Amino acid sequence: MVMTRKSFLLRNVRLTPPDEQTTRYYLMHWHAGDLYHRPEAFPKITSQELFGNDRPLELEVGCGTGEFLCALAARHPDVNFVGTDVNLKSLYAAVNTAGAMALHNIRFIKAPMQYLYPLLAPDSLWVVYVHFPDPCLKPKYRKRRLLNRTFLDRMHYALVPGGKISIVTDNNDLFAEVLDMVEGDPRFEKTHRERYLVGFEPEVKSRYQLYWEKHGATIYRLEIRKRA
Repeated sequence: MVMTRKSFLLRNVRLTPPDEQTTRYYLMHWHAGDLYHRPEAFPKITSQELFGNDRPLELEVGCGTGEFLCALAARHPDVNFVGTDVNLKSLYAAVNTAGAMALHNIRFIKAPMQYLYPLLAPDSLWVVYVHFPDPCLKPKYRKRRLLNRTFLDRMHYALVPGGKISIVTDNNDLFAEVLDMVEGDPRFEKTHRERYLVGFEPEVKSRYQLYWEKHGATIYRLEIRKRA
């Protein structure tokens, strides 16, 4: 199992896995090898294919234990939400939360986001959240960073015109790198006048955000939209 920066918060937590019916309803456990070799065997990440309707679809990449995304789903019942993560224990916690809240507009996918790129459809996503991604601090892991030009290419393809990407991190070096990359990409524009924002106050904060705020970390935020 991959130990991400988010999943380490659950390393000593005893978690009861959701029952089979709840898991089957909320969680799609897709293997990277199958996604790589047979992407055509999987449904596209669209509202029509995952939910059977045409509601707006929002995606959180690296949703962790799902507090933030479940709160959004509860507040916006006419919008569909999908969360992806690589850690099964984190996703079990997210599924338990979604089940306890009886949410019908949310699903979770266990798979690396990079392997889900072929399943993206044009003009299908309204908002993409990338909150507290693993900064891959060790030099040998830097190539694993999610936030790169390929990510922007894929999101530009999948977002509706005017669709947004919300980026939040506690890592200054990663944020500086992403900020430079975004500012050099004419396909996107910031939704705020400031060069970047400090702090993030959603209705419900993720377990990970609460942990780092407790330890005094500065939270950096950037929101951009696809130019029409």
